[in-house]
Amino acid sequence: MKKIIRHYHQNSSTPRSPRGGGHRRPVLFWLRRYGTLIVIGAVILISAATMPAHDSRSKGGEAVIHIAKGASAAQIARLLVDENVIDNAGDFMGQAEASGEAGDLKAGTYRFERGEPIENILSDLRQGRQAPEAVLTIPEGFDAADIARLVASKTAITDQQYISAAGAQGKKLPLAGGRQARSLEGFLFPSTYNLDPGISAAALISEQLAAFSAQTSGLDWDGSKGGRTAPPSLTPYQILIVASMVEREAKLPEERPLVAAVIYNRLAAGMKLEVDATVQYAIGSWKQDLTEQDLQVDSPYNTRRYPGLPPGPICNPGLASIRAALQPAKVDYLYYVATGDAAGHHFFTRSYDQFLKAGQQP
Repeated sequence: MKKIIRHYHQNSSTPRSPRGGGHRRPVLFWLRRYGTLIVIGAVILISAATMPAHDSRSKGGEAVIHIAKGASAAQIARLLVDENVIDNAGDFMGQAEASGEAGDLKAGTYRFERGEPIENILSDLRQGRQAPEAVLTIPEGFDAADIARLVASKTAITDQQYISAAGAQGKKLPLAGGRQARSLEGFLFPSTYNLDPGISAAALISEQLAAFSAQTSGLDWDGSKGGRTAPPSLTPYQILIVASMVEREAKLPEERPLVAAVIYNRLAAGMKLEVDATVQYAIGSWKQDLTEQDLQVDSPYNTRRYPGLPPGPICNPGLASIRAALQPAKVDYLYYVATGDAAGHHFFTRSYDQFLKAGQQP
């Protein structure tokens, strides 16, 4: 454009205006000469004025973002832009690097508001604060049926699919002595799990078995490290069975080793265990008030009818109950009964008469 103007002034013989300006061309001249450019410019200006800006806030609503393991901060930024959560990947990267969080962003499934401040997003990613539906927390003391119902409420896995996948057939159990186990009951470790979209029952159970191994591998299962005081005649799998009963019977941490001691003492004395939690497992209900009919249910898990340990765990115990089963209290108690207080205390004794008397207290 500059060359065209310079050429025009050099070759123009038109006299200049007496007022100092060049000769004024009529409007029609400019339209003929630059009309096309003027029209194009006008179209661009109009388009820019009417085109909606990329503004995540204008999109509104929530976006569910799945961040794969190993995803870089740059990949996460691009994903957030694609889902209209943020407007600019550069801004995200700048804040992530400035705060030193670029390498601390956790994988998982997250729920973000579109237009949410970048600092809030970074905080959630750094802390792994995932969407509620992406996090599965399995409480201590749940049995496989409880877990199956919980999983079915949070994922596309049905309760029957989970129960089928929890069978012991074809699986190598993490503890010695479990070859006769009919299911993975006891090994489905209670913890918090991050759920990948479309996770299968088999994949979830594999994560639970891995968590069990990771959490319990350092325990003295065989007594070789001096950290086990449980009867040496019991296999690690049998100790896990005891831990499951401790989990269901003891409500207070300090009572777990006491309950374990009662179980071992009764085994040593040749007494039936008569643990109500085993009856509850046998009838398939954790109801508190057992009827006489419940107590007579014909099941190998009913320790009121059959002596010795039940054939397998009755729930999936946490680490504290497993430790208590490995290291029971050094007491001679043979009985315990709930005191009925809100905290869930028990009265422990070696005397049957004291046990009966305590059980009659209002």
